[in-house]
Amino acid sequence: MLNIASSVSFFHLESFTEVDADFHARIPVVMCREKQSGLICKVSAGNENACLITNHLAALGKLEPTVVPLVIAFRYWAKLCSVDRPEEGGLSPYVFALMVIFFLQQRKEPFLPVYLGSWVCVLIH
Repeated sequence: MLNIASSVSFFHLESFTEVDADFHARIPVVMCREKQSGLICKVSAGNENACLITNHLAALGKLEPTVVPLVIAFRYWAKLCSVDRPEEGGLSPYVFALMVIFFLQQRKEPFLPVYLGSWVCVLIH
């Protein structure tokens, strides 16, 4: 697992700006902005759920190559529309990834496997 203190120097690479750290938060975090896309990146320590979700998203990205570019594009759109600010009542970055995954699962011919079956769609509609 990445040591959060050493990750601060990792984010001083030329690809990132606005590097900041909050070691006094309930879950310590290092934040930065990726220069090319403008997206905010947060690295936390001791947050097992974030690790599990990230690993799951990475596996889906390997399974279907369109996942990553679609998620990045959707998050960029959300940033432009200012709906990606959870601290201001907006949505979490993971929500946009989950929406892309759901979309790719619900296609007439799914790009991604559907885990829970078609009965979930009945509950949603």
